[in-house]
Amino acid sequence: MSLLSYLAGRRETQLKHFVLLCTLSLLGMFVLALTQLLASEAILTWLITLLSSLLVVVLPWLIGRYRAQQVLLATAGWDRAERLQLEIDQERLRERSRIAEDMHDSVGHELSLIALRAAALELDPSLPEQHRRAAGELRESAATATERLGEIVGVLRDQEASTRPHDETVRALVDRAAASGLSVQLTERVDDALAPMVDRAVHRVVQESLTNASKHAPGATVTVSITKRNNHVYVDINDTGATKPVLAPSGGRGLDGLRERVRLAGGSLSAAPRPDGGFQVTATMPCAGGRPEPLTAAAERATVRRSARRGLITAIAAPVLLGGLIGAVALGYYLLAGYSAILRPAEYDRISIGQPEEEVAKVLPRMQMIDAPAEGYTPPAGWSCHYYRPAPPFTSNYVYRLCFANGALVAKTVVQSGSVPPTPEGNR
Repeated sequence: MSLLSYLAGRRETQLKHFVLLCTLSLLGMFVLALTQLLASEAILTWLITLLSSLLVVVLPWLIGRYRAQQVLLATAGWDRAERLQLEIDQERLRERSRIAEDMHDSVGHELSLIALRAAALELDPSLPEQHRRAAGELRESAATATERLGEIVGVLRDQEASTRPHDETVRALVDRAAASGLSVQLTERVDDALAPMVDRAVHRVVQESLTNASKHAPGATVTVSITKRNNHVYVDINDTGATKPVLAPSGGRGLDGLRERVRLAGGSLSAAPRPDGGFQVTATMPCAGGRPEPLTAAAERATVRRSARRGLITAIAAPVLLGGLIGAVALGYYLLAGYSAILRPAEYDRISIGQPEEEVAKVLPRMQMIDAPAEGYTPPAGWSCHYYRPAPPFTSNYVYRLCFANGALVAKTVVQSGSVPPTPEGNR
């Protein structure tokens, strides 16, 4: 059983199978003890067997588990290194995606403002036709440059969006767009600060919407509304549409990036043309939105260490507590049986050979000794011998032996129970 227990721990077999095997084995030994011994002796024998099994079965299994963990740690080093390298590569890709999105949002917005200024010059009647035509070509070049920028950076969807708030407020963003010639009005009803990720998402939604309005709807009036209600922030951007047809290519990457950013903040975004003309972008996000930052490598290692420490403590504490419980139960039962098998010397002296067994039974204690001395005594055929203590356990070095045959007491003897001969009192 010790070898099988060690192999079970060494080969990482499931714990429930091992526990089931031990339980069935101990149950079988208990049944065997009941069939071979008296009930009082069987209980103590089984408790001692169970306590010994902790050393014979559980301890080898723990050693096997420890050895298996050593082997796993030795072989997992390269796996850990490969995983770290993979995480580094993924982090590099995420950082590149983050840089690409910032380039699209920031540089693209500035190019759109250049196109907006050029459109204003194109529509200015005080300028000569040649200058207005050059301004129109500048507007088209800015729009083309914006499109090329989107193709170059290849805006990737951000899986680990940063939670850092943008340095520029929405009010400053709208004021700068208005200074560039865009007709824009802002209504902001937000009492306190938003969560960092939500604040950044609101800024990006307004920024991208103003960029699209300046590129696709020059001359339009844009209204921006930011309202906080019921622990949610609502962003609504509407434009009245272009004053004249504009051919501005669009890949839709900006709106896709916005949807992903709003989704990461725990909200939703919709963008569609208005029935009466123009375009509308709406976003809804919880004020405390966002998701927690992923665990760092140090935090991950600390979590793994805590888990391993708890598992080790559990593996050691469970057998110790179980052994202590079984030992306490065995000791308690031994003391109970010992105090229930006391035959006082005075009562022993009143018993005489030849008395009927029924009369002797009236003065005998309710239990016999469960740990009778191994003196090698073999009673004659037909005799039944019982052993009793003259005092509580651990306080005497002799016991009484009473033998019955044919319903009468046939022998009473003082028996040495230890290495020290019986006291004079026991020799009476």
